[in-house]
Amino acid sequence: MARMTDPADVDRAEVEAAFRQHWTVGCVEENWAAWPDRLTEDVDYVEHVYGEMRGREAVRSWIVSLMEQRADVHALLDWYVISGSRLILNMTNRYYHPDPAGAPFDFPGLTVLGYAGDGLFGYQEDYWSQRLAKVAYLSWAAAVEQAGGRGLDGDRFEQLERERKAQNLAVLARGAG
Repeated sequence: MARMTDPADVDRAEVEAAFRQHWTVGCVEENWAAWPDRLTEDVDYVEHVYGEMRGREAVRSWIVSLMEQRADVHALLDWYVISGSRLILNMTNRYYHPDPAGAPFDFPGLTVLGYAGDGLFGYQEDYWSQRLAKVAYLSWAAAVEQAGGRGLDGDRFEQLERERKAQNLAVLARGAG
């Protein structure tokens, strides 16, 4: 089992700082090759759709491949709470609508992290509805087909990404609820 920090020995500010790095590298910057470096070498990672993984390199192999296939989905942090060495977060997974007037295609996600010390997490468990993810994906794919493309021409993609990143950073700036 991965190394975990005793909740009695945890400095809340340390957990929060580690989470800010964890979320920023992965879900804000979408640097999936570097993101597993925010996990311990022996991390226990439970992904309820894709299965259980043990070890940073197993997670890296999986997440890089997955996000190459699903590069059109992006994460928005809704809120997070810290209790001892545990951090729970709620997120929205989003596909951008090809029509600038259309609402994005979203599905929810929840993650539980276990802080292991030294700025790293030794446990991660992800929950999301495979049914709602499929509905979002298929709706997005149909809209892309109907629009004749992703609709992210000009600077639209960069603008949506700036907005998404700003929303994520605003939640991180507010801190844990």
